[in-house]
Amino acid sequence: MPSYITRYLAVDEYKEWDELISQSPASNIFDTTSWLSALSSVLNSDIRILGVFNKEDLIGGVAFNMIKRFGFKIAKVPPMSFFNSCHYIPRETQHKDRLGRNIQDIVMSITERLQNDFHYIFLANHPEFKDIRCFLWKDWRQIILYSYRVPLNKIDLPLISASKRRQVKKAQKNLIAIEEVKNVAHIYDIIKNTYLREGLKCPLALDEISGICKRMNDNIMIRAAREQGNGDFKAVIVYVVDYKRKCVYNLLNGYEPEFPDSGANTLLIWEGIKFFKDKGLEYFDLGEAGRPSKANFKGEFYTDVVPYYQVSKSNLLFSILWHLTKGKIVQR
Repeated sequence: MPSYITRYLAVDEYKEWDELISQSPASNIFDTTSWLSALSSVLNSDIRILGVFNKEDLIGGVAFNMIKRFGFKIAKVPPMSFFNSCHYIPRETQHKDRLGRNIQDIVMSITERLQNDFHYIFLANHPEFKDIRCFLWKDWRQIILYSYRVPLNKIDLPLISASKRRQVKKAQKNLIAIEEVKNVAHIYDIIKNTYLREGLKCPLALDEISGICKRMNDNIMIRAAREQGNGDFKAVIVYVVDYKRKCVYNLLNGYEPEFPDSGANTLLIWEGIKFFKDKGLEYFDLGEAGRPSKANFKGEFYTDVVPYYQVSKSNLLFSILWHLTKGKIVQR
């Protein structure tokens, strides 16, 4: 393996990281320094970027959130981020074997440095990062998850399920209107209460959502549904828009339980699909589905099921503490 150097980037090197991200096959907004800096500022996240260097050239690396618990050092996916993928600059060669070895050497450098520096590491690789053999060779644990992506250049109303088409038409008949929301305070309780109904705590407080929206103003959009002439919102989605990759992500969503169901939540999703399709984006990522019911719901919007790899590594003492705390040791 070439003698690549691994070290953590200083803030004045962040421009080089963004240049690397723009060339990486796994390029995405969640690994850019604008997003990472927003998390660092608003959520007080301790963001670190490990770089792999060939002499003076940055050729690969990974970003993560560092936390400390009971003397253990943990590297994990930054909060509210879909991914914190490994990245590399593809080598210009026609020989696949050389390209493959180059990628392996970069990733192996990352795995070895992280194993040396942390008691527990957890990474979520972008779907375009497909070769995780180096992690497996180093006895990392791997989990295959599936993201539900709407191909916006192919979607049309007849392609979504019959039940969702009926919901869309029902909402239109009920005069449900979709509008952009600028003030997060108007819709925060809907999101918070949606989590509470599922027995979960909302991942962000109102001031945290507001802070991220302010810092990422050009890449955050909030759209909500309500009856025309009625001041009460029925459903809301907070989007993260990755214009460079032409992908939009469903960051947070919420809805008010209604009886009878007005169809507002379904119409909001469908109108978002149409809206971003007209904007020239290519994918609408609805995120991962942890339960069959959510998978079935997302699948009704003509989604492609896209696999991606989470990888993790822990030493023996940390594994014991993980089981004793039921995983709470790594929670924010």
